[in-house]
Amino acid sequence: MKIMPNCRTWKLRAAVTLCLIATIPGGLLAAGNQPYDERREEVRFLNRSIGLWCAKPATPRSPTFLVIFASGDGGLHGVSKAIYEHIAEQGHYVAAYSSREALAHVKSTGKFLTFPETATAITILLREAKRLLDLPDSTPAIVSGCSRGASMVVFAAGEPSLKPRICGAVAVALTRESDYVTPPAPAERDASIKLDDKGGVLLYPALDRLGSIPIAVIQSTKDSYVPSAESRQLMGPDTPTRRLYEVKASNHSFGGGKDQLLHDLDEALDWIASTIQSQGGNR
Repeated sequence: MKIMPNCRTWKLRAAVTLCLIATIPGGLLAAGNQPYDERREEVRFLNRSIGLWCAKPATPRSPTFLVIFASGDGGLHGVSKAIYEHIAEQGHYVAAYSSREALAHVKSTGKFLTFPETATAITILLREAKRLLDLPDSTPAIVSGCSRGASMVVFAAGEPSLKPRICGAVAVALTRESDYVTPPAPAERDASIKLDDKGGVLLYPALDRLGSIPIAVIQSTKDSYVPSAESRQLMGPDTPTRRLYEVKASNHSFGGGKDQLLHDLDEALDWIASTIQSQGGNR
């Protein structure tokens, strides 16, 4: 896949961290962030290019997997930026992109993505992220995203062509329905593809498409789209492959609840990692 020529070099956060060690109390070092190197590359995305931020941990955690993260509609800012940086600081390989940037052409033209186009786009991003992070193609991936990016999580983890590459999913601030995706024709839909009265794909019923892939949904108690209590009703009780984390927060952006959000994110990734280990490591 062709990479756009204007790339930024690795920023050595590890070196900066080492310079600051002398000024940090010992107690904070034990709980501090792990250093990581970061780069941004322009990659092809459905005949266009978008920026892909890649973070490589200096001390990777085990088992090794790639987390691909899609931001909310505002891009890699606010809570989306905090999630991306936190995943990197915890020692995970992560590649992140802006849903706002990725969907700009779709919004301007009104030409929605099909399920196969969405699968192709995520396949390309997974391949390019592994190349940029020097990971083997066999490295399993966790798809994750916030708000509009959480829609990507549901579609990607449910696509048959992508399932062999994906070991888990984390959807943060999952909305009720999708935008900018055209549902399959009625004859091609399975029972999990249900539409709202405007023709949008309902995301909670679509969770059934994931099958045995574990998914965690992290939702604010006062989310203006789908509060966590409604998420619980839509998902039902937790199962061996589904978990709901309810974060006490004031809005869709987890106001006042960011610390709990990041704590629950860590728990969700550890839960998925345990399933990788139970299967004997990387698939």
